[in-house]
Amino acid sequence: MPTRYLLYLDASAMHCFHWKQGRTRLMERFPTTEAGIGGFARFVQRHRTGLFSLMVDVMEEGFQHEVLPYVRGGDRDAMLKRKGSQAFFGTPLSTAVSLGRERGGRRDERFLFVALTRQALVEPWLQALRAAHAALTGVHSPPLVLDRLMQRLASDRPRCLLVCFTPGGMRQTFFESGRLRFSRLAQSLDDIPIGLEAQCAAEILKTHSYLVGQRLIPRNAPLTVHVLVNDADFKRLRPALADTDELRFEHLPIDVLARKLNLAETPRGSNALPILLGSMMRESGATQLADPGETRYYGIWKMRQAVVGTGLALFAAAMLFAGKVWFDGQSMAQERAGLAARTAAQQRQLAALQQALPPLPVSVDALRPAVETLESLRHEDASPARWLIHLSHALDLHRDVRLEQVDWRYRDAPPDTRVAPGAAGRARLSLPASLASDRRALIETAQAFVEDLSPGTDGSARMTRMPVQLQSDQALRGSSSDEVDTTRPEFEVEFALGARP
Repeated sequence: MPTRYLLYLDASAMHCFHWKQGRTRLMERFPTTEAGIGGFARFVQRHRTGLFSLMVDVMEEGFQHEVLPYVRGGDRDAMLKRKGSQAFFGTPLSTAVSLGRERGGRRDERFLFVALTRQALVEPWLQALRAAHAALTGVHSPPLVLDRLMQRLASDRPRCLLVCFTPGGMRQTFFESGRLRFSRLAQSLDDIPIGLEAQCAAEILKTHSYLVGQRLIPRNAPLTVHVLVNDADFKRLRPALADTDELRFEHLPIDVLARKLNLAETPRGSNALPILLGSMMRESGATQLADPGETRYYGIWKMRQAVVGTGLALFAAAMLFAGKVWFDGQSMAQERAGLAARTAAQQRQLAALQQALPPLPVSVDALRPAVETLESLRHEDASPARWLIHLSHALDLHRDVRLEQVDWRYRDAPPDTRVAPGAAGRARLSLPASLASDRRALIETAQAFVEDLSPGTDGSARMTRMPVQLQSDQALRGSSSDEVDTTRPEFEVEFALGARP
């Protein structure tokens, strides 16, 4: 995790805090002088690898309420940028806070534009951060932090005034329906000095008069004032804070608020700065004043962290995959060892069984040639009788077909066919010489013979040689010649019969 540094700037000095595990520790304090700015620049150079968050607590603040049409996307950004430049011209540290949409009419959206109206107070300190290429997460304002704090507290007061004390002074923040509307800082009251309780009350009356004059609250309407201090300071302030029909003062214990927000650090005295800094760090998506140009190095840092995180995730995935492969390899090795052990046990069992058998009169090597000889004799005992009987049945059906030659053999079943093992052979047959001149009759007679021969052959009967010789340029037709050919046309057939079941 990167080191976090919290910068708090008021009218008198820049306070540098180290943030760790929810606690702040003041490291250095630089006055708002040339020497102080130079010392701050050297401080940033020494710690430029960390992340910096700046809170500016000065009087030069502006708040303007606007009701604008409800739009989205790029049109919304352009509209807010234009309205912000019109409200606070030449002030780059500004932002717009959405206060929600109106209930009636066009349901326009209400905005509060907030800005630091005096850029010269902040510019030297920002320049020191830019020169060191420091990662600035944002420029925050106490009113904006208090706005998020009030949203978390979910106050049910329609209007209230929150009074707190910081090193920058006495801050009074006005909320309407739980949202920020106005804030004012009295720099002369950075603490609750003894004897100036009446001055604190006078500042609250000034703020109340301003709110009434701006019509932010109705005249003669009661306004609740929450005083964020400890018990001792509230007892000292209470005599000067007299309740009236318009102002009602309530004590908001600062230690109770810290516990409600689950802050690790309990404020000392009535200083609300630890609560502001703690809330600023807890609300990572809080509205801030800096433009993207001021936080570009923080964007680069986030991209670098994303790349590193992706690399670590890929490395972890690769390690998990490697672990799985190793585990699978171990499992396979164990299975292989188990198979080897079982194989050895079975071999020992087989050897024991073989030893228990009575001895053979001859060895296995001597028996192997005898078995091969017996197999060959079995083939030699095969008879062509069935094959010839089947052929004679077909010849009986065709009296004009004559057997000329027989080529018979015993064959095993081919591995790639459905033919059973048994007798197979080829027969050369002849047709009457009177059909020699009629090619069509020769072919039809031969085909008829093959069809009568097919039953019982499992489809193996086929004609291997036609009774006529046909060329590709010859047509099949009857002859009209008167010449008489005495040669008997021949054709060949082949078929096989399976072995007897």
